[in-house]
Amino acid sequence: MLHPARLACRILRIVPQPLTTRVVTTMVNHLLRGQPMADRLVELSGRRFRLEIEDVPVALTFEITNLGLCASRAEPHVTMRGATTDFAALALRQEDPDTLFFQRRLVVGGETETGLHLKNLLDGWEYDFDGHVNSTLPRPLAALAMQAMSAARSLRALSRLRRPGSHRSSRREERRRGA
Repeated sequence: MLHPARLACRILRIVPQPLTTRVVTTMVNHLLRGQPMADRLVELSGRRFRLEIEDVPVALTFEITNLGLCASRAEPHVTMRGATTDFAALALRQEDPDTLFFQRRLVVGGETETGLHLKNLLDGWEYDFDGHVNSTLPRPLAALAMQAMSAARSLRALSRLRRPGSHRSSRREERRRGA
């Protein structure tokens, strides 16, 4: 199976940049719905930032507005440069921005104050799934989706409670040992 960052890299290489920018802005704006961070992002309204993905290579410039992100052709206030895998690790919260920065895997240039403000917002973003669902779906559908997610979480938790030596656990252990 192809790693998500490698898949993204391949897609970014063949998709025209204006389409990529539109998809990213649409995705981010959708994900911001119902998030407390959306209110804090207004603090950076009018500021522009560029993501330079070195291994593709592609540079995407965005402006922060009261409504979220939009594409921009103007010079950015801040530029973040790194590899697809590093941006993916940042987005998936597998790595924090400071670690990537100090390991020189993420390079930030431009206005220091704007860069720090943006980094702190991203670093402090705890995704509120319930808030997102409630802000994007009509109330009856949101309630149904929340119940389904709760049931799925319960089933997942139960599946992890298998006793050692059970049929499924034994087969999994045999596969690990190569038997």
